[in-house]
Amino acid sequence: VAAIKFLLTTGCRSMPDDDALLRGTHLLQTIRVLYHVFLTTETHNNKTTARAALQQLTTSVFQRMLLMPASATATATNASTNGGFPSPNHRDAFLVLRSLCKLSMRTLPMHNHYGVQTSGSNAMWDGTTTADGVPTSSPKRVSSIMDDAAATPISSGHPNPPSTVSSVVHPALESKVLALELLLYVLQNTRMTSGFLQSAGPQLQYAVRNYLCVSLLKNCTSENTTVVSLSLRLFVPIIRNFRSHLKTEIEAFVTNVFFVILDSTHSSPEHKSLVVILFEEICSDPETLAEIFLNYDCDLSAVDLFHRIVNTLAKVARSGLHDDTKVSSMGFVAGAGAQHMEKLRTENRTLRLEAMRALRQILASLHGSITEPMKLRKKRQASKETPAENEEPDFGQTPAESPIKTKTTDELEDSAEITLETKGSGETKSSLVAMYDSKKKRRKEESEAALRFNRKPAAGIKYAAECGHIDASDPEDVARYLLKNKDVFEKTQIGEYLGREPEYQGGFSLKVLHAYVNEMEFEGLVFDDAIRLYLSNFRLPGEAQKIDRIMEKFAERFTTQNPSVFATADVAFILAFSIIMLNTDLHNPSIKEERRMTKEGFIRNNRGISDGQDLPEELLTSIFDRIQSNQISLKEDDDARAKESDVKKEAVSATIQKALNPTVFFSSHYDEMNKNREEQFQKEREQIVRTTESMLRRKGGKNAGRHAIKKSGHHRAKFVKTEDSGLRDEYVAPMFDVTWGPTLAAFSTAMESANGTMGALLSIATDAELESAAENAAETIETCLTGFRLAISTAGLCGNEVARDAFMLALSRFTQLGTGIMLEPRHVRCIQTLLQLGREDGELLGNTWEHVFKALSEVNRFHELFQLMARNDRVAAAAAERRRQRAEERQLKLEAREERRRLREVSSDDGSDVDSVMEDSTVQTEETFSDEDIFNDDDDFLFDDEMDKREIDEINARIVYDAVSEEYLEAIYQRSSTLSSPAIADFVFQLCRVSRMEISGYGGHVGSSANAIDMSSSRRQNGTNGEQAHPNQPNIFNLQKIVEVTHYNMDSRPRLVFAEIWATVAAHLTSTSLHSNAAVAMYAVDSFRQLSIQYLHREEGTGFEFQRKFLKPLETVMARCEHVDIRELLVNCVERIIFMFGRDDDEIAPKPTGRLRSGWRPVLTILGLAGRDEEESIAKHGFSLLTSQLRECLSFEEGKGGTKKPKAGVPLAERFVDIVDALLMYVSGPHTSMSLVSIDHLVTLSSFLADEDFSGPLLLKQRQGADQSDKGELRLWWPILLGLSRSIGDRRKEVRLKSLVTLLGVINQHFIPEEFVQGGDSTEAIQTLLLVFRGVLTPVLEHAEVDADAGPKPALPKDFVRFSTKQPNPLKPDDRETTWIETTFESFMDGCVTLCMRSIGVFRDDSLVEEIFAMLNTCLLSDSAVLAVRGLRRLQLFVSKDLGVSNISDDTWATFSHMLRRCLSVRGLPASLMRSNSINGSDSASSIDGEEHENPETEAEDIAEFVAEENILGDRRYIGSNVAATIRDVMSDTSLGETMGPRWRFFLMSGLGKAVKEWERAAEILASNQTRKSSELGPPDYVENAIYGRKLILKLCFQLMSDRDLMLANLMDDPPASSVSALKLVKEQTQSLLVIFIEKDGLVVAKEAQAWERTQLTQLKRLMNEMIALLKEQDRDVLGSMYTMTPMLSMCMQCSDERMHREMHSLIQIMMKEGPQTAVSPAPPTKKSMSSVTPPAPPSLAGTQASHAKRTEPESNGFAHGQTEEEVPKARPVVEESAKVADV
Repeated sequence: VAAIKFLLTTGCRSMPDDDALLRGTHLLQTIRVLYHVFLTTETHNNKTTARAALQQLTTSVFQRMLLMPASATATATNASTNGGFPSPNHRDAFLVLRSLCKLSMRTLPMHNHYGVQTSGSNAMWDGTTTADGVPTSSPKRVSSIMDDAAATPISSGHPNPPSTVSSVVHPALESKVLALELLLYVLQNTRMTSGFLQSAGPQLQYAVRNYLCVSLLKNCTSENTTVVSLSLRLFVPIIRNFRSHLKTEIEAFVTNVFFVILDSTHSSPEHKSLVVILFEEICSDPETLAEIFLNYDCDLSAVDLFHRIVNTLAKVARSGLHDDTKVSSMGFVAGAGAQHMEKLRTENRTLRLEAMRALRQILASLHGSITEPMKLRKKRQASKETPAENEEPDFGQTPAESPIKTKTTDELEDSAEITLETKGSGETKSSLVAMYDSKKKRRKEESEAALRFNRKPAAGIKYAAECGHIDASDPEDVARYLLKNKDVFEKTQIGEYLGREPEYQGGFSLKVLHAYVNEMEFEGLVFDDAIRLYLSNFRLPGEAQKIDRIMEKFAERFTTQNPSVFATADVAFILAFSIIMLNTDLHNPSIKEERRMTKEGFIRNNRGISDGQDLPEELLTSIFDRIQSNQISLKEDDDARAKESDVKKEAVSATIQKALNPTVFFSSHYDEMNKNREEQFQKEREQIVRTTESMLRRKGGKNAGRHAIKKSGHHRAKFVKTEDSGLRDEYVAPMFDVTWGPTLAAFSTAMESANGTMGALLSIATDAELESAAENAAETIETCLTGFRLAISTAGLCGNEVARDAFMLALSRFTQLGTGIMLEPRHVRCIQTLLQLGREDGELLGNTWEHVFKALSEVNRFHELFQLMARNDRVAAAAAERRRQRAEERQLKLEAREERRRLREVSSDDGSDVDSVMEDSTVQTEETFSDEDIFNDDDDFLFDDEMDKREIDEINARIVYDAVSEEYLEAIYQRSSTLSSPAIADFVFQLCRVSRMEISGYGGHVGSSANAIDMSSSRRQNGTNGEQAHPNQPNIFNLQKIVEVTHYNMDSRPRLVFAEIWATVAAHLTSTSLHSNAAVAMYAVDSFRQLSIQYLHREEGTGFEFQRKFLKPLETVMARCEHVDIRELLVNCVERIIFMFGRDDDEIAPKPTGRLRSGWRPVLTILGLAGRDEEESIAKHGFSLLTSQLRECLSFEEGKGGTKKPKAGVPLAERFVDIVDALLMYVSGPHTSMSLVSIDHLVTLSSFLADEDFSGPLLLKQRQGADQSDKGELRLWWPILLGLSRSIGDRRKEVRLKSLVTLLGVINQHFIPEEFVQGGDSTEAIQTLLLVFRGVLTPVLEHAEVDADAGPKPALPKDFVRFSTKQPNPLKPDDRETTWIETTFESFMDGCVTLCMRSIGVFRDDSLVEEIFAMLNTCLLSDSAVLAVRGLRRLQLFVSKDLGVSNISDDTWATFSHMLRRCLSVRGLPASLMRSNSINGSDSASSIDGEEHENPETEAEDIAEFVAEENILGDRRYIGSNVAATIRDVMSDTSLGETMGPRWRFFLMSGLGKAVKEWERAAEILASNQTRKSSELGPPDYVENAIYGRKLILKLCFQLMSDRDLMLANLMDDPPASSVSALKLVKEQTQSLLVIFIEKDGLVVAKEAQAWERTQLTQLKRLMNEMIALLKEQDRDVLGSMYTMTPMLSMCMQCSDERMHREMHSLIQIMMKEGPQTAVSPAPPTKKSMSSVTPPAPPSLAGTQASHAKRTEPESNGFAHGQTEEEVPKARPVVEESAKVADV
């Protein structure tokens, strides 16, 4: 011990100049001595002291290097002094590190590592050797060694597992363990970081990379558990501190060592557990985990290391479950077999638990990367600043130090490169993540390419080229692609592609084969090993020619790289072919053993192949032996054979098990299995070491020797470090995308099976195993639940809604709530975790609150059930007490009866017997009653299945009640006030959604309308097994919580935020208020009331409308609710709100904080909607509330001087329009009495509005605003006026008449003053009246159109003759009194005319006359003929009576004339048909042959539309005859005729003539396109209208002829224009009559006329006779003035009536005689000529133009509108007229 202390003191001592006392060789000798003491001493204290001394000494060496000041290297003047190291301290550290690594790499002896062997050889130490050797150590017991190792704690990691050696341990193992412990202690207790290693020089970097990493590689695959544990623990500080310099090494270790161990089926569970624990340690550092992802998963040239770590751990977490089930299903096995299976199950459970811990640690690191970015940043800054003070040497040396300076320059360049790389990585974080995305995309493309290649190689290569992975035209690139993906592609397809014939794809496949072989290295390999390597990447095709091409190129490549083996390539080719045949012959199972090739046969077959010479027999023999012992095959085939062999062994074992003793069999069987597994894993360990070393050499380059130390720090793979950013958006999100899927699968599997403890294990495991499994399951459940919490929280922080939803859904399902099964402890823990998430992580749950609320609802159900059970228990206890008391009473009665019976036996009295009988009866009765009473106290009878469900629910209720308190539930809802605005929006929305599901029994959206189904008897979807207090009522638990949550957030949230919350809550409460279940709906309405009262306590500022938005849903409920009770409750709620917040009198109600402001609008709307309610009580209640508010608003208050001043309350002052709307709802409501009173209230409001003393704040603002006009005030008048206007259309006569009187009275009183100062400006008043007429009065006529069809048909003129139709039966007088037109139209128009005339009298302005005309024109153009005829008569009355002659101007006649003429036209008549109606030949030709002629198809469509319209609006035909009669009456009125003048007379007469033509054309179209019924009921026919119109035209024409002066003026040389126009008009109308008469007469003569045409001809003959009679009555001089008509009258000679011939001939003679002498007298037609006249053919649709051209004449309107007499053309000479007649 003294020597140890001396050596320790000396080794750690420093010189006065801070230089170490021991260096180099002396330092190593000191460590060797201490090492030797530890290995050889027998004393426990000495061993402990030696180990501690070694730890302190080695640590001090590295501490001196770390703490060395920057100027320490400046004292070195000669580079050879330090051997090229930056300082002596660096050299010492290098030597110590190398020595410890070599000690740890010492090869262990085989077979249990026991025996005596010399240790501490001088060859193991660096430097000068001062001793020849060391004494050998004596054997030591393993137990003491392990105890000593555990005496001094080395790290905070997991404890060393116990050794499996039972006797002694070889000193080499002890030396290896000590070396590893020292390395671990140094790395854990010194702050050697990546930055220090960068500045420590290339020597130390080389030592770490080539000594330390190699040591780990050799030891982590050791068969000794202690060595493996220490090696893996040593890997943790290496990857944390040196990962930036060991990127390649880390990848090699993880992929080729750790993954292989975890994936191997032969590695022990203990070994796997150590690797999983290693991953857990690595993943516990968020920065390390992030940098692994950045440098591997985001690197296109590296493997997806993080992705593979997660997937591998998830796979391990699910491993063994199937094996456990399989082993458990074998039944009961005793002895060693049972122990083995128990051990296997226990190890698998432990391994799965460790893997789940590692996955949980990954989630914890990802979560920490987001939640603690500032903490991590400070930690990184501290780790960088501490070594920066001393780690960097002073590179500013003198030029004499050239070797050191050169080395330092390299270090500076390397440092600058790393700094630049680090800076670049920080600036390109987004590019790294984008690289990761591109890598993901590339992986998908590679998978698709592999899928296509496996189907067809050419297609896969083509797809890869399209994706840009390869150049499909470069054979070398394709060959490298095949080699790279040899483990992905099917090897059969690779072989087929490489062996294709030379003609395939122009020989491209052959070129790929050559390039493929050239990519492989066979230099230095044995020939058959080269073949193995060559054929390990693909499967040889079956065709000999393909095999020949493939092996030929191999032989060429092998001979080129190994020229000394064979003479020519042909020898290699033949031998290779022979080896393939040998391999097939020896290992083909279909070849019998006696027929297989022997060694002699193989040698004989290959004689003389080397240019006639034999190959060495030793070569062929060795090849044969190797092929025989080790088949050339693919790894896939080897695995398949091994699996098949295992299956066969299991089958054999099962067979032997039946015959042998199980104990003996399983003991030997499992020993054999363990031995076989260890042998297989030994092979795998050797393969792991070879593969990893090969990978390190390949990636590290060929310069791995000492000569490359100076360059070892250069040209390494770049390593990107994380920046101080928290990694949330850049890295954590994609890392979590990789993690959440596998972790969810692993956790879900473990949760579902309780880590393999469920199922058959309960029946075969021992009590000790069950206890251990239960502890493991409990820990597993806690691990999984912690992982669930971390995953859900991280998903919420990253915005990964899919992952969050998946985890929450899985967790909610694991609670088993609502499934009806008995809850286990793991289910209860899931419930607690789910509720804990809602309580602590509610900010991140989003739409997954749904699962929390469903769980809360179910937990509340269990609480209610438990409380019900508690009440039942108390009731049962009370009933038991009652039964006990009754039993005691019964016992006392029995004893009393026995006593009385005993007394009766003693007594001999007969009466006593009767009494006894009565007493017995009484007692019996009491006993019977008592039994029934006892039976009634018992519980109700239930069926067995119901009892089972009830019992399960009761047990679950007790469990949940004990596990989750009610305070915990309430805390979740109370903490909603602390959530952010987006989070509370999700919270409330999901709460409403779940409540909706509970109430309606489906998963609909909030506010959806799904209330048609009666849900009064519905039960919940979840938890239907439980007993409820009201089983027929929906669950309203969450509905109650909605109200509470709204209370919590109402005062704590800003108004705008709360408005969003309320929008969701209000939508749900509204839909719930409309629920078919009255109880639920009533609760929702009452919730509205509570929330409204609470909200209205908040004062509302001016200009805001939060109250209105809050109370708006009540309007919807009032308008749509079908329950009378609900509507009544709403009105009561409004009454309460008004009482508390709507009154200004504090004595009546206590004054709250707030007042109704904008909330008056929904309140008044609800009161108005009550007026529309069919329930009279509701309407009366609402009306009383509304009228009471009106009375209060219109009350008076004492003013100055004792005068009473009217005051307007808030509703009237600020919500005047809303009050008017509410009253109008009562006006339109079903209750007549309230409607009439409401109209009176409107009159009162009109007076209030007109009174300046009642101006409220809003009115004053409008009146005193910037706009000084009355438009603002008109906006207040408008609702009253428009509402009364709509009320005029009410179905009740008394309501509409009162509304009409009120409306006209209001307009007359408040819009037309009594007096108007002459000369004043009346423009504004007139404009207001115009707006009133257009916006208020004119829309009233819409009611007439709606109600017109219900009234009688319009009347026809008295002189109208029906000859083809009949008048419909008139309505009864009672029916007439109910229609709007009959009862209201005349009064309404009279009132409007009265207003118009009064405005003319007051303002001296006739602007309203045009409005009256516009209203009447609306009537005339209406589709209703009744309204049009009524308007026509009112128009005539207005012009003839109301206006008076003095007020009629020329503009008035213009408007009047155009209105009438527009009414005469036939609506919808095709214009193309009327354009051809001209008698002028040129006009007819242009209309037929010109461009205006339409397509026949278009014309047919127009005709069809016209016919369809006439079938619908046939009553419009009533209008034409009435318009014609009106024209006649107006023109016949003498007083009106004087003001009208000839201009408008001629205009109306010509318009009537045009209308007659249209009527006749319309009659023809209708007759040709629809079936006509003679004497049918309905409107008059167009033919009847045309006859009536011609009759009136004839009379009007002869009225013109009766004016002698007008007619005789045509004889003057220059006649006036009016005379010419009058004569022309008479002439045109007479000609029109003659043409139609001649046409119809010809059709009748030809017997081609239809019935209606014959009837028409009869009426035309009457008109012709009347015309002739009227002409005869004229004076001869007047007839002479019409001499120009003689050619036209001559047409009458063509008719078939002889009498008409004679009379017309006499008239023509008179005209010619009295006319000017220049007139040409036409020769009278002879009998022959008349007989030769052919009557015209009847018109048809196809040839209407020709027939019309024969009978029509050019139109003339007389004086056109605005035409003067000077513009009227002169009359043409008689000669021209005669010529025209001849043409006709």
